[in-house]
Amino acid sequence: MRLLPRATGDLTSLATGLSLVIANYKPTPQLPTANDTGSSGSQELLPSSQGNHFQVQTPQMMASQPQRPEDEWGLPSVLYVPQTSKVDTETSGASSFAANGKTVGAGNCPVQSAYTPQGGWDKLPPPVYPAFDPVMANVYRYRQQQGVDLGAWFVQEAWMSGSLFSCATGGKSAEYDVLDGFGQSQQGVSSAKAFMEKHWDTWITEADFQKMAGMGINTVRLPIGYWSAGPYFTHDSPFSAYSNVYEYSWRYVARAINWAAKYNIGVLVDLHAAYGSQNGQAHSGLSDGNIEFYNDFNMNLTTELLVWLAHEISNVTNVVGIQLLNEPQDRTSLWPWYTKTMDAMRNASDSSATVPLYFHDAFNLNKGASFVSKRSDFVVQDHHSYYVYTAADTKLSAKGHTKAINGQIQQWMATESDVARRNLVVGEWSCALNPASLTKSTNKSKDQRDFCNAQLDVYGDTASGFMFWSWKMENCQDNGGWCFQQAAGNSLPSTFDSWGLENVTAKFFAVSNASTQTNVDVLTRIEQIALPAQNGAKNVTSTLANVTNHAIIAAQDHGARIGMVEKPLVGQRRGADRQSFWQAGGSYASRARLAVTSPKRDAATKAMPANSATSAASAASAAGFNDGFKSARFFAAKGNLSRLGFAQQYMTDSWAARLSNSQSKLSLQANNSDQYLAQFKAGLLAAEAEIARAILTT
Repeated sequence: MRLLPRATGDLTSLATGLSLVIANYKPTPQLPTANDTGSSGSQELLPSSQGNHFQVQTPQMMASQPQRPEDEWGLPSVLYVPQTSKVDTETSGASSFAANGKTVGAGNCPVQSAYTPQGGWDKLPPPVYPAFDPVMANVYRYRQQQGVDLGAWFVQEAWMSGSLFSCATGGKSAEYDVLDGFGQSQQGVSSAKAFMEKHWDTWITEADFQKMAGMGINTVRLPIGYWSAGPYFTHDSPFSAYSNVYEYSWRYVARAINWAAKYNIGVLVDLHAAYGSQNGQAHSGLSDGNIEFYNDFNMNLTTELLVWLAHEISNVTNVVGIQLLNEPQDRTSLWPWYTKTMDAMRNASDSSATVPLYFHDAFNLNKGASFVSKRSDFVVQDHHSYYVYTAADTKLSAKGHTKAINGQIQQWMATESDVARRNLVVGEWSCALNPASLTKSTNKSKDQRDFCNAQLDVYGDTASGFMFWSWKMENCQDNGGWCFQQAAGNSLPSTFDSWGLENVTAKFFAVSNASTQTNVDVLTRIEQIALPAQNGAKNVTSTLANVTNHAIIAAQDHGARIGMVEKPLVGQRRGADRQSFWQAGGSYASRARLAVTSPKRDAATKAMPANSATSAASAASAAGFNDGFKSARFFAAKGNLSRLGFAQQYMTDSWAARLSNSQSKLSLQANNSDQYLAQFKAGLLAAEAEIARAILTT
């Protein structure tokens, strides 16, 4: 069922009809000040310790902006901040404020000594990455993603790391405000440099990546600002006066990528802040509310930076992609700029021709999906989901919101995901609820958990990845709506996987058991799964039917997910009301510019001798089954139980690779793509059923 005409362009009409509002900007809950009065949320939801509620995006903060999102969309959430902030001084800026009595800058910031990384400078070498492995890169890039955002690490946000803003000036909410507190004197800049370096070194450490891996997290989204690339890239920006602060910033980014690789975690490098600010929000680096990205000068500067990024990291095995912008304002000039910049990035190097390029859809899911459908290369739409409440919306219960998410919103996202050939991720979402939605709840914990897991299921059903905002924040223990480490095991499961078998795979992903004989045995069993003797070479139709039936039976018995979408399982909803990918056939093939409907191709096929046409079709079928089966097996065995996620893109790219291979050219014809794709699905289904059995015997 089509919920909205294609021309509507976004979710506004749908949300209005459901009395549900979805934010078109990332919330920035504010830390308390002496003048804050707090919001009027239910105090029942607060921890037993005394504290205050503080609303999001106060009118005072937003008054300088051309538009005030809170008027249109409401206030996203409330944030609990204890009166005495519970801050881990080992991983916050607070401990950097040495009590030496000397201060500098307009913020009276304590003077800082030069900073040495923990463990010495040998622990922060110049950016060097392991040799590029294109086969493993495919696993990282095409697999289903379970992820988190690493917010407030390289792009500062006061509501997440308030102690870092203790002497900030200006709006006291953006990265520039921290620097400006120290001032532009030599002593001020050197102190700011030491201050920021300590934060980069300690906010997230290698131990965090180890913990993520133990929870089944296989992907992180890493927000950076243009300044993070180093001093050169601060030119022609307000950050130029503080260029020396970023002398070693890229080393810290590179170290983060390498830490992730050590634990088999992919990294999406996200340009969170562009020159001039693409949205006027504090998380774009500046708190003045101005949006100055949309002129040729700043757009060209941003393109130059992105081309450099493509050249620098496209050949890093565990880099799953580069995101062009975070949450830009939807202006007419944005979409041509996306096209121009993507094309420039593709030409940056040989490896950048194939690296996935992510883009935020400016909160316009329909337009973003359409953009993907018009390109054949590996581009991925990032959509962010924050559920917020106007005065009317606060009357809707948590159960009402959960019902809407499981119903029309799930269907709408599924529809647009099909348009985007499932090249879609939900790059930011949270479990935050307004207290008013729980006031009449008889079981608040359950209702919040249902709301959170409804999102988890919908994003898993309709997208190829999701990232929760965010992994860490100060006062995490009191803010499970925003802090993943608090949400996991409470509002969310404790562990995550791509197979729907979290209760079994939890033991596998536990870091302490990563090298146990049990884990080795599981991966060995998967690696030794034999390719069936009978495949699509002889009987395309019956093979597909038999394999599909076998796989569905396995799913019903064991709760395993089947292929690209979740089939209806016994006693579960699991995406039953959406068109199956397996029924979609080769509809995406035309979008990938495969010449399956070309009159010349059809004529050529008809002109071929019958035995030659049959031979080519059989060869394509055999190749498809072989590739599907072996890909599933390799992803799981070599990728720590990874599962193919961006399957339509992967199949299209695999077929193109087959055709470009000199040996394959002798037996394959471009007009046999349908046979290849159908049998790829069959092979994938057959292998995944056996992989699920192998996992369940752990």
